[in-house]
Amino acid sequence: MTEWAPQYSKAERIRLLLFHAAWAVPLFLLTEWFFFPWFERYVETAHCHRYGVFNGLELVLYGLFIGLPLGLALLVLAIEGRHSFQILRLGQSPLPDEKVFRATRYVYGNRARIKPLIFFLLVVFLCGVSVQGFFWADAMIGELSPDVSRCLGVPVAQRYIFP
Repeated sequence: MTEWAPQYSKAERIRLLLFHAAWAVPLFLLTEWFFFPWFERYVETAHCHRYGVFNGLELVLYGLFIGLPLGLALLVLAIEGRHSFQILRLGQSPLPDEKVFRATRYVYGNRARIKPLIFFLLVVFLCGVSVQGFFWADAMIGELSPDVSRCLGVPVAQRYIFP
C-alpha cells in the first residue's frame, strides 16, 4: 500500500507565491538599488575608516570570508533546520499532514533521513568555510597595500569613528 502526501490546492499555491513575492521583490530591489551601490563606494575607501581596533577593509574582508558563510549557515538552519531535524527524528518524509506541491509518496526509515543528513552536512561545511575564512582574510589583509591617497576625500570625522 502506497500513501501519498496531501497537496496544496491551486489557490494555496498562488497565495504562497504572492506572500513570498511581497517580501522578496522589495528586498531584491532595495539590495540592488541601494545596498550594492553604497557597498561599492564604501569598499573604495574602506581602509580609511577606523572602528575601534579594526579598519573598514578588515571588516569588509572578515565579513565576506567569515560573516557571509556563517550568516548563510544560520539562515538556512533557521529556515529548514527544525523541519530536517523532525524528519531525522521521525524517519518519515514528508512529515505527517505536511502539504506538498506535487504528488509525493511517503518515504520511511533511512531513505527519508538522507536529505536531512545532507542538509546538516552542508551547514557544517558552511561553518567550516567560515572558520577557514578567518585564515584567508587574515592572509589577504597581510598582502594588501591600500591606496592611502583615496583617504584624502574622506572627512576626518568619518575616518576615525572611535579613538
